[in-house]
Formats: sequence, C-alpha cells, structure tokens
Amino acid sequence: MVLASGILLAFFACKKENTDAEHSPAGSLENGSIKEMAAVAATSLITNLTSGTSKIYQLGELSNNVVYYTDRAYKFTSVPSVLSGAALIKTACDDKINTAATTITFTLSQNATVFVGYDSRADAIPNWLTSWKKLPGKIGVTDVVDSLSIYSKDFLAGAVSLGGNTAAPAKDVHCQYIVGVKAGITSLPDVVVPTVPATGFILGLNAHSMGNAAYSPVSIPDQMGMMKKMGMKVVRVNFNANKDGSISNPSGFTQLVGAANANGITILAMINITQLNYSLSEDQNYAAGKVFGSNVAAKNSKNLTYYELGNEIDNKIINSGNGDVASDYNSQKLKLTAAFLKGMDDGIKSKQPGAKTMIDGSWKHFYFLQYMQTYGVKFDIVAWHWYSDMESSTASSSSMPDITRKLSSLFTKPIWFTEAGQRWKNVSNIDQTQSDFTNAFIRKMKANSQVKAAMFYELFDEPARSGAEGHYGFIKWTIPYSKWEYKTVAKSLFVN
Repeated sequence: MVLASGILLAFFACKKENTDAEHSPAGSLENGSIKEMAAVAATSLITNLTSGTSKIYQLGELSNNVVYYTDRAYKFTSVPSVLSGAALIKTACDDKINTAATTITFTLSQNATVFVGYDSRADAIPNWLTSWKKLPGKIGVTDVVDSLSIYSKDFLAGAVSLGGNTAAPAKDVHCQYIVGVKAGITSLPDVVVPTVPATGFILGLNAHSMGNAAYSPVSIPDQMGMMKKMGMKVVRVNFNANKDGSISNPSGFTQLVGAANANGITILAMINITQLNYSLSEDQNYAAGKVFGSNVAAKNSKNLTYYELGNEIDNKIINSGNGDVASDYNSQKLKLTAAFLKGMDDGIKSKQPGAKTMIDGSWKHFYFLQYMQTYGVKFDIVAWHWYSDMESSTASSSSMPDITRKLSSLFTKPIWFTEAGQRWKNVSNIDQTQSDFTNAFIRKMKANSQVKAAMFYELFDEPARSGAEGHYGFIKWTIPYSKWEYKTVAKSLFVN
C-alpha cells in the first residue's frame, strides 16, 4: 500500500434544470476569500491546472456552506468529516455539457486518491468513470440534486486528466464538477509497484534525481519519461536513510516513487551504510545493522522491493592487491562489515520477507562477496560494478576474459551489474565510443543467463563535477542547465 499525503477530491454537482438567474460573476461569490492553509495545500499538491474550455477556475476551501462554482451560488450542505476543510478548485458550471475525452488536466506532486461525486439520479455515467470504485455515503449540496454519489480512484504523482461531464454514455446529467485537495489522508488501497521480471534481461540507469544540480532542471516525472523512452526498466538511486528508516528527502522520494511507477520503472534503492561503526564489536554491529534494516523496511516496504546494501564498501576496507584473496583486506573491518550487513539483511527481511537484497563489489574484489556469503549474509543478488577500462584490461586475459563468466563461476546467485559505463576520455569520438562499449557489454551480459540486469551510469552528465566525473551521462547538457540532448548511446536504445 502506498501512503498518500494528500487526497484529491472531484465532485460533480448535478441539476435537472437551470436558469440564467442563477448566474453570478466569476470570483464574486465569496468576496474572493480563499483560506491560506487551503491554498497552500492545493498549490503544494496540484500544479499545471488547465481546463479544456475558456472558463475560469479558482482555489477555495471545501467545507460546509462554501460555494463550489465560479459561476453559480450553490453550496455544500453536508460534507463528510473526512473531507471537511479540503482545499478546493472551483470549476465552472457552464462546462456541464462538455463531452470531450479530457476536460481538466493537472499535475500531482504526490500520490493521491481522486473522488468523484456524481449525480445520484443519473441514468448512466461516462465510460471514463466506470473503472472507478463506488463508495458508500453521499455529499449534500443546495442544488436540486440534493446529494451526490461518490466514486474513487488512486493516482500516482504526475499528470492526471478528468473526462467530460457528459462524455458517452452519460445520460441525464446537467452540471459540471469541482475539484478539491485535502492533505494527511493515508488510507489508499494497495498500489502495485512495478517489479523486475524473474526471467530475461533488463536495462536500467543510475540517476541522482533528488536535489542534484544536473538533475533539478528536469522534473522527476520527465526524467522517468526519458528513461522509459530508452527502454529502461530500473532506476538505481542513492538514498540516505535516517535512523528511523525514513528517507531523508521525503518529498523527492514521493515524487520519484510516483513517477517511476507511472512509467513502469522499478526503483533499486542503494541505501548508504551510515550506521556501520568499526569501533563497535561484532555483536554490536550486527545489532545496529538489524535495527537499521528493520526500520528501513518498515518505513519503505510499500514503495521498495530491491535494496543494495551500501556502495563499494569493498574499496573502503581493502589494503592492497586485486581483492580476490583474504590477505588483500583489513580482516577486522571485513568481519565487522559482514556483521553489520548480516544484521541489516536480517532486519529488512524481518519486516519485508519478500524484499530482494544485494551487495556490490567491483574490479576483481571477488573475495569480499565470497566472505559475505561465507559469513552468513543472506543477500539474494550479486551486484557488480564494471567500467570500460576494466573490460579492456581483462579482454586479453586467459584467466578472466569475461567478467560475467567469472562471476558465474564463483556465485550461484543472480547477477546484476548495478554500475557500468564508459570511462570518459577527452577525444572527439567519445560519444560513439560510449555507445559501442555499452551495446557490446549488453550483448555480453545477455549471453549469460545468470546475468539478469544492468544499470549503466548515468542518466545525465554532471558538468559541475571535475574531469571524467562530469561526462558519464546518456544525456548531456549542451548549455548547463538549460539545454540538453540525447547522446549517441541513448539514441541507440530508443524504444518507439
């Protein structure tokens, strides 16, 4: 179940008869009064409000004795307590005969439930409303309809459209609907989160979608739309989680969840390991990891299924060598890391048994994951980081010409390459080189049935980063940060 921090309400006030005497100038019905809190709630949840007609729409407050049109004086007489005080988008009753497929469009910044109040006397409702759930209870109004039947439907953050009041096959319906917003409702039914297929091979990208300078100019829904256009099914995002398990940027996280779901994209959450402490004992680190994992899953199990436990921890505890033997590592840190990750994995699954966890390694640091596995960390997926310079340095090796086959020889678990990409070089053909490496590596991974997914690094170039770090994107900023274009690699992956 996805918890919504806002509820979007749409009510159709309906009347059998209408006279010109009922009209009054738009905006004059309540002396222009809009309660500040209602306005803030509406503007924080609803943006880009557009009507398909030339009529005026305004914000107000949804509660008893409030006028709900911009061109009529009808008022609410009995608003259920759960709806009282909701912010209101006042529509125009003169839009009542609209039969268009879309009458109102708007953007939700958060997941929400839309409620439609429809003429309880109508002989038929529009096709677009037939997929909605009819709820018990009525909404009272001063219009002769007296009360409205209520329908509901869940919407994820992003664009929403509502159809015409009298769109086919609606019959005997005469007045236009209104829209309102109420924050704080958390009773949404379960929302199906996209999951990675059990078989086959899927592609994804890393993205720094929340608060990063190179990403902020493009809305999160648009970012996910770009990924969908390239055929991506997974987005890997770094998250900082608080001690209670909540994501440190809740607003951005809510937007990301909604936009990813709307585009059929699964979120791989890389949870930064902030609670690991090498000054604590093995038992203490296990306990800390279990509490942290339990809290993360308890807070996020409705939105996340896949968790990557930390990022390149192997690089922090290796002393020397390739990382493929025990002597290459700091043995004490290795043991304490394993204790923490075992606790974190156990904690996540104690609250979310269906969660899928993974631990990553890179280069030839195979022993790191072998040790985790031997220690008893019950992670589900081997995650690996691999770049073009690593590929080229092992291509002619008789001992390891193929990283996918090497991993298959060491592990029986599914393999995900959660970071992969072309190392940037200051050469004229770098875009084509990036495309060539990406597509060649995709072919290599697809040839190994144990490899299930790859997340390339990354969606956007980040010009603010120095050197190679600014050039990994599949999309580049030609004018930071106002003009961008797809690179050659992105165009090669477009799904039309």
